[in-house]
Amino acid sequence: MKKIISLLVCILMLTACGNDYKTIDSNEAMDLINNEAIVIDVRSNDEYDTGHIEGSINIPVDNINSVNYNKDTTIIVYCATGMRSSNAAETLISLGYTNVYNLDGGLINWGFELED
Repeated sequence: MKKIISLLVCILMLTACGNDYKTIDSNEAMDLINNEAIVIDVRSNDEYDTGHIEGSINIPVDNINSVNYNKDTTIIVYCATGMRSSNAAETLISLGYTNVYNLDGGLINWGFELED
């Protein structure tokens, strides 16, 4: 019985390790955006209004569990520095999303123009 439980624990750990989000830079993000990735700005509405990645949608991090896409959809999340978006990415992974990307360093490291 102990061997079966140990085996199940190992399987669960391996499965969980394969479902982490990926951290990407702005060039990688732009490639994904050009291939129709969904881009979610997890900052507050006021922050979003000061400038955001073109085509992104604003879903503050506290509301990220309301996302309702196909679980295989490619999703990029970002915030100002990458902290809130890493939390959002973890939440999306826990909800079963399999193609989640976090913009490394957030908008601070975004190398392209912003939309007002």
